[in-house]
Amino acid sequence: MPCVLLVRLSALGDVLHALPTLAALKRWNPGCQVDWAVDDRSASILQGHPDLRRVVTFPRQALRGTLGLLRAPGPLASFARTLREGDYDLALDLQGNLKSGFVARASGARRVLGAARAHTREGNRLWLDHGLALPPRAVHKVERNLALLGAALGIQIDYAAPRILLGADDEAAAAAALSEAGLMERGFVALHPGSSGFGQFKRWPAERFAALARRLASPHAPAALTFGAGERALAEEVAQRSAGAARLVTTPSLKALAALLARARLLVAGDTGPLHLAALLGTPVLGIYGPKDPAVYGPYGRRPDGSVGPLPVVVQPDVACRPCTLRRCAAPLCLSTLSPERVLAAAHAASSEARPAL
Repeated sequence: MPCVLLVRLSALGDVLHALPTLAALKRWNPGCQVDWAVDDRSASILQGHPDLRRVVTFPRQALRGTLGLLRAPGPLASFARTLREGDYDLALDLQGNLKSGFVARASGARRVLGAARAHTREGNRLWLDHGLALPPRAVHKVERNLALLGAALGIQIDYAAPRILLGADDEAAAAAALSEAGLMERGFVALHPGSSGFGQFKRWPAERFAALARRLASPHAPAALTFGAGERALAEEVAQRSAGAARLVTTPSLKALAALLARARLLVAGDTGPLHLAALLGTPVLGIYGPKDPAVYGPYGRRPDGSVGPLPVVVQPDVACRPCTLRRCAAPLCLSTLSPERVLAAAHAASSEARPAL
């Protein structure tokens, strides 16, 4: 019975983009034992997953900063010991950077595979036994991950519907959060204006989200305004500017947020993990994209016609410099020029197309 380690440490959206690879691996061999190495920031969404034997959590918080390895050798050594207990036939690096390559090699797997040099960075190839070529048609992150698995196994791998395990406690927490905000339990519009602190330049302005809320919501059905770690101040600003059209909803965990998003009739969000979470849960979504290419990084899943691929996004089409690979931008015209009216029209189109659950 083969034993495989999947290495996709971060970030949340990328971890979610890798879930179809797990589903495809288990479809190929239901008896295959699979572990997943993931950062502590995103580990909770994988905990208890029925297709995973173990979730091996990389202690990112303990190792933060340039002196992290010197300050906290214990957590790293414990992580490495736990990895090596897996007795892996294959470690598949789905991330392709220095840290993920180190983790894959530290696992002690008999084979350590990842993408060819052209698809990796930071010397990742040095950690691998072999770098696998990816077909040019594999554009989106989901498609690249599936192509990498297929190349590792030497077979054609097709999309498989991923699963996210939500428990009764998660459902109860979502219902309580909605009730506390005075929102109906199902069928509401959800807005998520935030993104990671690292990706703040990908945020649509708060006043635009507030204007969208005023146009989407009704007096009897305000929008649910969700937020993640470090995003509360932004969400509060949107709520204040919306004049009651959007109400802040506080969820105690990532899975409780997932349970909430599964109840929405539409989520409008920027390029952020909760957008991909809602897409995997089967909630109709609209992504607001600026610098990043949605063909590569956009929401992905089952479409209304039953096909699989990128899901609806809205962009400002007449910005010559988008998409780009910048990590900072002092004047992101791709977002600051995107009007609430354009997003509103796209939101109506997205919500009118019922999509089957994955």
